[in-house]
Amino acid sequence: MEEALLELLSTHAPLVALVDDRIAWDVKAQGDADPSVTLYLISDPPDYHMQGPSGYVQSRVQIDMRATRRTAAKAVADAIEALLSGYSGTVGAIRFQGIFKDGSSRSSFAAPPAEQLYQRSHDYIIHSGLAA
Repeated sequence: MEEALLELLSTHAPLVALVDDRIAWDVKAQGDADPSVTLYLISDPPDYHMQGPSGYVQSRVQIDMRATRRTAAKAVADAIEALLSGYSGTVGAIRFQGIFKDGSSRSSFAAPPAEQLYQRSHDYIIHSGLAA
């Protein structure tokens, strides 16, 4: 699921226009320009039936959008929400059965003043499995 989600985001033209290739799991590369997107897998418990794993997984992914301007962080968040909210489809070997924004966004501001950084965080619930 992780590689498929990264591919989905990395090929969405409105998002790429804002962040180029600065989309990554877990770590923002030091010295990377902003705005950028960092993804975190919060949970991904598999589903089981009496014969073992069903192949279905419900994951929670936190997506952080960072930028040196508040409006830029919001634009990136809006582009991601436009793509992911209600999305279903197949990317590579993964079938996204549904992706849904969960809860409200959190915004924060980190400083020192010379390094102002605005951040928005959204959680998404992702229902996925292997493509048939």
